[in-house]
Amino acid sequence: MREMRRTRSTAEAAVLAALLALTACQAKAPAVSYPSSAPLTQPSWPAPADPVSLAEDAGLVPYEVEHLTTHLHAHLHVFVDGEPVVVPAGIGIAVGLKGVKDEPTDDGTEHFYSVSTCDVPCLSPLHTHTPDGLIHEESPEANHPPYTLGQFFTEWGVPLDANCVGEFCKPDALIHVYLDGKEHTGDPSEIPLTNHLEIAVIIGQPPAEIPFTWTFFDP
Repeated sequence: MREMRRTRSTAEAAVLAALLALTACQAKAPAVSYPSSAPLTQPSWPAPADPVSLAEDAGLVPYEVEHLTTHLHAHLHVFVDGEPVVVPAGIGIAVGLKGVKDEPTDDGTEHFYSVSTCDVPCLSPLHTHTPDGLIHEESPEANHPPYTLGQFFTEWGVPLDANCVGEFCKPDALIHVYLDGKEHTGDPSEIPLTNHLEIAVIIGQPPAEIPFTWTFFDP
């Protein structure tokens, strides 16, 4: 099992550069326009320092190793006034613990985190290895149902509900959410992270085009 995890981590590291490169060239939905609004300040939403406790706050049970009986992937884009917000690596991973490997991305500007075996719980079943918005959902149970976007944002330490994303709240800030390019009008925290779902959270003015797909490299 350890050898399988090392192989998987190596494979993920190998495709990281391709994943990041593809971000700029994903297919896009048609451009949209919103009513004018006051400019917004770009947020600072790094990976939190207390991932295990936040995972528990989200109703999740962290493990010492990865469990891949169920393994789903969703992808998240966040924009504020058209500018992308980084969804950081290490959400749901106790970076710094023995058993968590920290490697630089190919360009040396970001981190790639992988997990072999920790002495204590270090990995939420909902997490990010890379800083490209790719969300991993893993479980030792077969056909485990998807987790929710609200659980992921809880792990990120960024509030999310029907009216607010982080410090941005309606009506002072425009907030729109798209799933596979189609606008979602319900509470975004309740969105299930189904396999290969592309999510775009748009705060303030939109980007030139709304992402509606992502190229997934499943292991």
